[in-house]
Amino acid sequence: MSAKGFGVKPSRKTDKLIEQVVYYCQKRSPKALDQIFDNLPVGRTAQEYKRLNQQILTGTTNALASDIDSLAWFCGYIASGINRSEDNKAHRPIILLSKLLIKHGMQPFTDFSPYPGCCLILINTEKFAALPEQVQKLVEEAFDVMESTGDQAIQVNNALLE
Repeated sequence: MSAKGFGVKPSRKTDKLIEQVVYYCQKRSPKALDQIFDNLPVGRTAQEYKRLNQQILTGTTNALASDIDSLAWFCGYIASGINRSEDNKAHRPIILLSKLLIKHGMQPFTDFSPYPGCCLILINTEKFAALPEQVQKLVEEAFDVMESTGDQAIQVNNALLE
């Protein structure tokens, strides 16, 4: 499984990390993912960590593209909606919203981004505006929708990657 991020081919170690993240997403194992993300290789610069995180997010998203349930679960995990296995039994709004957006053609980490604090940031507002009106209303009724500038969205996305 090869996932490119910023034009750099990941190393075999990165591919192995992506495979593990995908596996634990499919198994719905937040503690195992915590172990992976808490123990990323040390001795890297901030830029190298950012690139590694981007490669893992991109690789995981690509690998789970046909498994919407696991991809939506991963979004819930990233948004801190899933902290322990018991959280898997509850219907988490962030997972359901991610699943709805994915089913309507929006891509995680490209068109929208999960953010800690059980938030989703709509990055591609044009694509969101093109969704069926019923979907837009559902999102607006269920969540606080706030507008921000492109710079603010970039800052939030960069903070997520770090």
